[in-house]
Amino acid sequence: MESHKITAFIITGQPGIGKTTLVRKICSKLSEYCTLKGFYTEEVRVSGQRIGFDVVSLSGARGILARENPGDNIRRPKVGKYAVFVSDLENMTLPLLEFASPSASLLTPQQLIIIDEIGKMELLSKRFETAIKKLRDQNQPILATIPLQTRQPIPIVEDIRKASDSIVFHVTKNNRDTMVNEIVGYIVKTLFKGK
Repeated sequence: MESHKITAFIITGQPGIGKTTLVRKICSKLSEYCTLKGFYTEEVRVSGQRIGFDVVSLSGARGILARENPGDNIRRPKVGKYAVFVSDLENMTLPLLEFASPSASLLTPQQLIIIDEIGKMELLSKRFETAIKKLRDQNQPILATIPLQTRQPIPIVEDIRKASDSIVFHVTKNNRDTMVNEIVGYIVKTLFKGK
């Protein structure tokens, strides 16, 4: 019997360890092999102080994910000191997470969806969570970052972490520079070796 094909390439590590930087370097190397679609999360700083996070598409479009002190009086869910802009997140990310049906054209190159990250802020959106589950149900290859640990387990994060079609790469200060080629090599070998 054939072993389970890996379709979820997962990066985890401590906050601030460089997961997003790693994802961006991986994307620049993978772009010659496949179509990339998705987003990464970027810190927003003013005078060196972090005031929040944005979601940024691979093409450079930007939306607000969270802010420490939003200037308006709209009530938003909070994670720690940050107010989360759920509708901005959805408007930005949901179109990027739509699955392109492979039956549209058999000549279409493989598509890899980039999701940085699947965490507490993003999962305040049930629509975001549903989109992730749909990608997983359709065996759409993804490269995603997840938290190393959370106070309470997040079911979808734990499901992805433990799934038989997932491989998890644990990033540390010591290995983050060598991880780029390791992960790119693994993805190319797994998804594109027959190309």
